[in-house]
Amino acid sequence: MKKLLIIIVSLLVFLLLLSFQIQPTIQKIAKKEMDHFIQLVINHVSFISDIDESKLFESSEDSLQFNMVYINSISSDYITNLEDILLKIQEGEYDSSDESIYNQYLKTISQNQGIVASIPLGSVTENIFFENIGPRLHVKYKTKSLVSSQIQKNVKSYGINHILVTIDLTVTIELQILIPFQKDNYKKQFQVPLVFKIIEGEVPSWYQDHS
Repeated sequence: MKKLLIIIVSLLVFLLLLSFQIQPTIQKIAKKEMDHFIQLVINHVSFISDIDESKLFESSEDSLQFNMVYINSISSDYITNLEDILLKIQEGEYDSSDESIYNQYLKTISQNQGIVASIPLGSVTENIFFENIGPRLHVKYKTKSLVSSQIQKNVKSYGINHILVTIDLTVTIELQILIPFQKDNYKKQFQVPLVFKIIEGEVPSWYQDHS
């Protein structure tokens, strides 16, 4: 009985030490999978309705005025819809009529209650002979309602006698990654182009926000 107890304690200590050794590798793989998942969501799910470009700005011979009230409303709608989609996928409630391969992938994640990846334990050895061997560790996420954004506007010359106006959204997403026996905070910025418009005419000598 005493020998059995010593064996069990030794095994537990070994597993604990092994866990500390492989945790950094598991975290690295989990964050990579989460990057891939979030990028797919941003690239292949529509979060905004049609943008009325006539409301974006007013231009004249010497000025270009951005309508920040309207632009901020677009940004706010985008963030709200993004948070809603992430929550629906997490809760297994995501559904869409889009039958693309990317959307089918998101539906599968939703059906699995937010499991974005299953990592074979052998993959932490970084050896190609063992990467598909061993039990699988599920990587899930939990929303923290911490999605924020920053608006970036740019006006510059484009070709001959044209203006290029771009409005980009820098989205910061904060989630919690859940893997067996461990939680890890996840924070990442993603660039989302909202407007790319070419206007005929010279670049105004100045432009301003119109709120």
